Amino acid sequence: MDERSTAGGEPVSEFELACAACGGQLSRTTVSGVSLGVGVERELVLAECADCGERYFPRETLEELA
Repeated sequence: MDERSTAGGEPVSEFELACAACGGQLSRTTVSGVSLGVGVERELVLAECADCGERYFPRETLEELA
């Protein structure tokens, strides 16, 4: 991520950001790549909103799939 925290300028992880859809808290979860249709069978890490269920691919997962 290119985002920086306001305290100290350390990189912010995807799990520290608010959900873009509703502003809710994101948490780390794993989902089967098959269920996502991304061409891999292993479990993948996603950021999932506890409030609305939106899912986001963290940088580490995108790099795995590249």
